Amino acid sequence: MIIIPLDRKLEWHNVPVVTFGIILINILCYFLWQSGDDQRYVQAMDYYAESGLGDIEWKYYLKYISQHHPAEAEPLPKESDAYLQYSLIVQDDGYMKKLLSDQVITPDNAEYPDWKKKREQFDRLLSKVVYINWGLRTALPRWDSLLGHMFLHGGVMHLLGNMIFLLAVGFLVEGAIGHVAFLICYLLVGLGSAGFDFVFRANDFTPSIGASGAVAGLMGMYTVLYWKKRIRFFYFVFVYFDYVSLPAIALLPLWIGNEIFYILVYPDSYINYFAHLGGLLTGAMVASVMRLLHFPMIQENDESGLGTADFCQRLERAQSLCDRLEYRRALPVLSQLHAEQPENVPVMMLLHEAARIDAQGDVFHRVSQRLLSRPVLDSADKELRKEVFRAYFKHARPAPRLNRQLVCDLLDWFIGIGAYREAELLAKGIAKKHWQCEGLSEMLYRLADLAEAHGELGKSRLYRGAAEDDGLGRRVNDMKQPGV
Repeated sequence: MIIIPLDRKLEWHNVPVVTFGIILINILCYFLWQSGDDQRYVQAMDYYAESGLGDIEWKYYLKYISQHHPAEAEPLPKESDAYLQYSLIVQDDGYMKKLLSDQVITPDNAEYPDWKKKREQFDRLLSKVVYINWGLRTALPRWDSLLGHMFLHGGVMHLLGNMIFLLAVGFLVEGAIGHVAFLICYLLVGLGSAGFDFVFRANDFTPSIGASGAVAGLMGMYTVLYWKKRIRFFYFVFVYFDYVSLPAIALLPLWIGNEIFYILVYPDSYINYFAHLGGLLTGAMVASVMRLLHFPMIQENDESGLGTADFCQRLERAQSLCDRLEYRRALPVLSQLHAEQPENVPVMMLLHEAARIDAQGDVFHRVSQRLLSRPVLDSADKELRKEVFRAYFKHARPAPRLNRQLVCDLLDWFIGIGAYREAELLAKGIAKKHWQCEGLSEMLYRLADLAEAHGELGKSRLYRGAAEDDGLGRRVNDMKQPGV
């Protein structure tokens, strides 16, 4: 399951410089620092095979398994390639711990000097592989790897996936708490994520790398910082996807449940779900402390509704009133919030919802017009415009109040996205008021194509005829449906 918040567009008046900086560091680490890792690893494994080290350790590993885990010894091959040998050996934490502490091949063993020399050379070669040397190995802990592992990745897709989530959540959190606090929190939640490795993956020799633990920490912070604010998010489950609006805090149990599910169902996965879980919980705890201490949030025209602590509290109160359908009590609160931050989309959406109790009033008409005239920059804006349009045309009394230019722009836009019914309503309104739009004939031809695609051939002919007349006029006035 994939869940990504898509509540706001990137705001260039408050550029998330730390988020961009972290993304740049991750990219440079992968393409510059980790460049050549594959060749260095192959070189180490070639030595492992050609020196005979692999055969020596495999022989003792088979003896170890037969003594300690006889049920697992049966399917193991007596001989295999070096890559398989090493992958099986390094994943057996118990054997590796004894091997590296000279408890398997002891100093009294005749093979010990030869093995020790080859093992030290092999370790030197492995230490040149960045992701192994700097990856988090709880069996061989190093303070520098606690931070270093957060900036390394196992492949381009691994890097790309983490950076998408970092961009999606990072700028929201950074925009709320500021650049310095964000950097400190990012490193802190990354360390918290690593802490879960030491608890649940203790004595592990396999390196853990990637920014996903720290990114999960930001996701945990996001849900607590934005708390009851309703946000729009995209979700993907198997082959089904959609957009849903929920309070931000509702995402926390969903994300936690998702990680627990994968831990239980795929316990041997190469993906470190414990790190994700640790990041989520650490991030939620860090943000909870910040809220308890009333950490100051950034106000600069912040669409998140997190502005000042006072603004946040009033927005939460308005949201609570709307949730209980107490719209008359919510209206004055929302009107004041809208006056303070006129471009705050969550405030406008709540005001649009509450103002429906007086569908003839100026407030409902004004906020609807403002929302519909906002530029559509992403999929979240697209869904918002469709939602507001449908609600406005359903509830506005005595009829929607839209000026000619906005109606023409909306007609062109709805035709462009294939929203036939919405485009029909606008076409009827244009006909009723005998308005002319730039490029109206071309729009009507496209609307005729939509009507034909919906099986409404009569309307399709009507629109084509209107297009040829270079206007709507009486032809569309004859259609019995409401207009603008």
